[in-house]
Amino acid sequence: MNMKRTRKILAILASIAFVLALAGPILAAQLKSPDDVKTALRLLVQVSNDFKRQITNKNFARVPHEYMEYTEAADALRTAIKNEPADFKNRVETRLKAAVAAYQKISDMSSSATDPDKLMAEHAKAVTAMNAVFDLFPADFRPDPNLPPPGRGRGGQKSQ
Repeated sequence: MNMKRTRKILAILASIAFVLALAGPILAAQLKSPDDVKTALRLLVQVSNDFKRQITNKNFARVPHEYMEYTEAADALRTAIKNEPADFKNRVETRLKAAVAAYQKISDMSSSATDPDKLMAEHAKAVTAMNAVFDLFPADFRPDPNLPPPGRGRGGQKSQ
């Protein structure tokens, strides 16, 4: 009899854990400021792409400025989720700190690095850290890193 009761309790606990695991993405889909979150995530991608462009163009002196912009985008995400549950904010913050640290490493290296390949290798690591942040949000919140930022390029004009 005691064994049956233990099994029932374990089954109930497993069910609760399963429901909570499923609730994580649902919680993210019901963010209090979804537009602000989308904007902040888009800014993170745009600045990351700016990092890549500066490295590719060997404009290493500009990389620390890109890092400052990245921290501003990270702060925008923190502000966008400030009214979310503490557990969610903590998970985002942990991953966001790792991403910011990865981009800081690129910034620090840029003052003495002359090899764009080394910086690009670090950039790839930073993108992986940034994607870990994005994984906490629904897919439709995540920006396409291959799209140009709004307001740049031809502005949606058709060629003649």
